[in-house]
Amino acid sequence: MVITGGFAGVHQEVTLRGDGTVHISDQGGRAVRRTGKAEFTELRTLLGDPALDDVSDFSMNTEAADMFQYTLRFDGRTVMTDRYAEEPALDRLIDALSGFLPDR
Repeated sequence: MVITGGFAGVHQEVTLRGDGTVHISDQGGRAVRRTGKAEFTELRTLLGDPALDDVSDFSMNTEAADMFQYTLRFDGRTVMTDRYAEEPALDRLIDALSGFLPDR
């Protein structure tokens, strides 16, 4: 997942690897964290949620300014959203991955 935009020009990345590591990049800083078994299982469950099949590949409010843009790559797809539209399965995934980012 890549998060960009906002008033301050954010650029953050979170990558979940198959070995249970999460690679994080935030404003030039990088870190690697290992998930626990339960946490990794939860993330895999969120990624496998069948409701994600119904999520549009592009859902952005083009009239809004300074919104964060989320680009997620999973299961051979790329999904871009600013979270304007309610997509519960996608929101749960974004929230879980965002939990790895440092607090601002």
